[in-house]
Formats: sequence, structure tokens, C-alpha cells
Amino acid sequence: MHASRSSFAVVTLGNVAVAAAQWYLVWLFAQQSGPKAVGDYSTLIAMTTPVFIASQLGLRNLFVTLQRTVRWRIYLGCRLTTVGMSILIITGLVVFGPDQIDAALAWPLLLIKVSDSIGDLFYARLQKTERLFAFGLILIVVAMASATTVTVVILSTGAIVSALWAAAVVSVVGTLVTIRVAAAEPPETATEVQSRTSVRAEIKALVSAGVPMSMMQGVYSLLSYVPLVVVAWFGSPSDVGRYASAAYLVVFANLVGASIETVVLPAFRAIYESEGHSALRRRVKRMCVIALLSLLPFAVLALFVGPWLLSAVYGAGFELSRVSVLYLSLAAVCTLPTYLASANLLVLNRYWATFFIGATAIIVVLVGGGVAGTFGMSAVEAGCLSVFIGSLTRLAGEFYCSRTRSKTVSASR
Repeated sequence: MHASRSSFAVVTLGNVAVAAAQWYLVWLFAQQSGPKAVGDYSTLIAMTTPVFIASQLGLRNLFVTLQRTVRWRIYLGCRLTTVGMSILIITGLVVFGPDQIDAALAWPLLLIKVSDSIGDLFYARLQKTERLFAFGLILIVVAMASATTVTVVILSTGAIVSALWAAAVVSVVGTLVTIRVAAAEPPETATEVQSRTSVRAEIKALVSAGVPMSMMQGVYSLLSYVPLVVVAWFGSPSDVGRYASAAYLVVFANLVGASIETVVLPAFRAIYESEGHSALRRRVKRMCVIALLSLLPFAVLALFVGPWLLSAVYGAGFELSRVSVLYLSLAAVCTLPTYLASANLLVLNRYWATFFIGATAIIVVLVGGGVAGTFGMSAVEAGCLSVFIGSLTRLAGEFYCSRTRSKTVSASR
């Protein structure tokens, strides 16, 4: 148990380190080139991330949890195929898309996304063989190496494009290390090898399970970036940069929430199997209420110190109103318990429900932010409000969809 807790702690620290490294890159861009550079970079992140997440088919989770036996080479072949499709999509968007897209930044970022996508699948082998300590350690080392390398390049050249290429090299090296470590042990047991079926049947099983998982992950990734559309809709690239620099509070909350979800999923499944659906829902509800009440004081604190802190960290050009900071803080407060509610739905295997919740939240974000901007709210405030609306919609929707169904729980599985 102690070793398990240590492994989870390292994985969580690794996820936080990755988020911190991403935020640090934005901070460096802000110091070097101001809000416009941050806006250009954030726009590319918003464009590329949903494409890659949607194309991944949730293969890492499926490799760990799918009951059907599917050979590793089929997983790898599917991942390489979808990566190729993503490259074509992003290349088309960069070449034929709006002039606001910075192509010089797009290519190294595309390489990072390709490398991370391939490495993500090999992390599944570490998870399945319970080498979580190695998993988290790789994340930590790569995050530290990326931050260090980018800093050296920025200080030496002053060019953010060169810094992003340096980050891409670190990402590729990290993926190669992950592949090497993950290949240290065979990913399949003898029983799994004996239960293999035809390649066609395994591909069909993988795609059938991966489509709802992929759609769910893609729509939630898109939900994280849709508020940028609201800000760009009513504001300038500088407004996008100001918003993106502050929105890392919510990005950090999402990353911590995802780590919490990883930790609680096994426990939630055990509760569901031993005590039933209703007991699990009561437990999740109680945990969410405790989380909300515990985090609310931090939202109040952020209301008073947030505007000053943003100016102190990023510079005078990145100040935000107290209203904007309040909306972002409340969004972060809602985000953490949302992952507890999401874990509940995953245990119930209601993947399609999570997809429709995310799709509904996207519509609500666009409508809410659009109405706010149309009636005179500033672009950044409208974007921050839309983040809060999206988080609240997702939390409420996941609770609603976790209700016991009228006939039998097993029918939903």
C-alpha cells in the first residue's frame, strides 16, 4: 500500500511538473515578446490539442482496461495511423487557415504533439505492468529538462521559435526514453497471447471501444479551449494572451483533477461492486461537497490578491479585473470535484453520457460568452465567465447522468 501511494504521488507530481513546465513556457514568452506571442502560441495549442486527443481513441486507457485481447502491434498501428491523420489535419489548418496562425511556431509544436502522442501509448505499458513510479519519474525529468533547455535557448538567442524547437527535441528524447523503458518487460501475459483472435476482429474491437472514449476525451479537451474563441471573438490577440496567462489556474486544476481521478477510480469501482450504485453516488456526492467547501476560501483569497499577483508575475500588460479573476477561481473550484463525478460515470461505463455532457457544455460556453460579450462585457471577462459556466455545466451534468436508472443498473453497463 505504501509503495502504491508513493507511485501515485510521483505520477501526480509528474503531471503537476508537466503543467508547470507548460505554464513556464507561456511565462517566458510573455517576458520575451509580450501578450501577442502568448496569444499566438495559445491559439495554436487550442487548435492542435483537441485534434490529437480526439484521434488517440483513448488507447492508453483501453490498453489497461479493455477486456478483449488486442495485440500490441495493433494498438501501435492504430496510434501511428491516427497520428498521421492528425498531422494532415493540422498541416491543412496551418497552410490554408487564417493568416493569424503563426506557421513558424506551428511546426515545432506539431512535432511536440506527435512525440507526446506516441509516448502516451507507451506509458500504457508502464501502467499495465504497474511501473507507475517510472511513469511519474519520466514525466518529472522531461518537464525539468524542457524548462531548463527552453530557458537556455531564450537567454542565448531571444527567439521563441528556437525555444519551441528546443522543447520539441526534449519531447522526442523523452518519448525515446519512454519507449526504451516500456519495452523492458513484455506487455502481454501467456493467457493473453493464447486468447488472441484475428487481426480484423481485434481492430474492430479496438475501434468500437475507442470511438466513444475518443469522442469523450476530445470534447472535454475542446471545452478547455473554447473560451479562447470567445475572447478572440470580441477582443484582440493581446486579450487572448492576457486571458491565456491567467487561465493556467484552470489548466492546473484540470491536471490535478485528472491525477485525482486516476487515484480514485480503483476505489470507486470496488465500492460499486461491493455496495452498489447508490452507495457509490452518495460517496461521490459527499466527497464533492467537501471539496467545494474546502476550496471556496481560496476563491475568495484569489479575488483579493489575484489581480496584483498576475501583474507581478507576468508584467503590467497582463492585469485582469477582479471580476475576471473571480470567474476563473470559481471555475477552478468546480473543476476538481468534476473529476470525482466523472470517475463515477466511468465506473458505470457511461462513456456516451460524458460525451453529451461535454458537447452541451461547449454550446453553453459559446452562448453564455457570446451573450456576455454582445451586451458589453469585456472580451477577457466574457471568456472567464464562459470558463466558469462550462465547469458548472459539466459538474451538474455529470451528477444528473449518474442517477440510478429506472430499470436496472446492469442495463447501462
